[in-house]
Amino acid sequence: MKKLYALLFLAVSATFPLFSQSGSDHHPKWVDYTGTHEVDVSVGFPTARIMVSIMEMGRGFMWLNNLAGDILDDIEGNPPANRVNAASSGDICAVPNLRAEYGYNILSWLNLGLAVNYSSCSNPMQDMDTGMYLWTENSHMTSVTVKVRFYWLNRKWVRMYSSLGAGVGVFNTNMMSYDLEDSQSYVTSAFFAPDVCLVGLTVGRKVYGRIEWGSIFGGLTAGIGCRF
Repeated sequence: MKKLYALLFLAVSATFPLFSQSGSDHHPKWVDYTGTHEVDVSVGFPTARIMVSIMEMGRGFMWLNNLAGDILDDIEGNPPANRVNAASSGDICAVPNLRAEYGYNILSWLNLGLAVNYSSCSNPMQDMDTGMYLWTENSHMTSVTVKVRFYWLNRKWVRMYSSLGAGVGVFNTNMMSYDLEDSQSYVTSAFFAPDVCLVGLTVGRKVYGRIEWGSIFGGLTAGIGCRF
């Protein structure tokens, strides 16, 4: 990821002289949107589901640790641990990444804005021995990031850009629970939330459609917005 940021930074740095040109030095079809606002909403792949998949690896290590403990208890003659062997039922339901974003065009090529992302995932758990439903693991991910967008193509109907952002995220979950009572307790943790968009495209003038590729939150995202 650090290499990706470095590559994008170098690309933006290399094209900065182009961005900083006056309007008369740009392509004859270059359109100046300086002083306008952009508000849009979009949807992308569920970020919370990706986080849950990563944490599932931790569940596997925890299961191996419990297995080793049970074997050791059996060797030492200790009573078995009162533990539920829970596993995912596979009926996972995920809410895709939902994003609302506002941006202000400071210059013809520079946009400064704020984005809010949300996604969630629910995962029913079952007893590994009986297959009986036990509880549902829920995970919610929210982030707020400040974003800088660099437009490198400005036409009357089409604009293309790349962007960088940073902010804070909050992850709330009851994953890794070991019994029904524990599943009622949720853990909330905050984390640094970087964001990056490799390539973005808007088509339209006052009302436009948007598609992005390479966004950390949502991967491939699509949405609609307005410019005023």
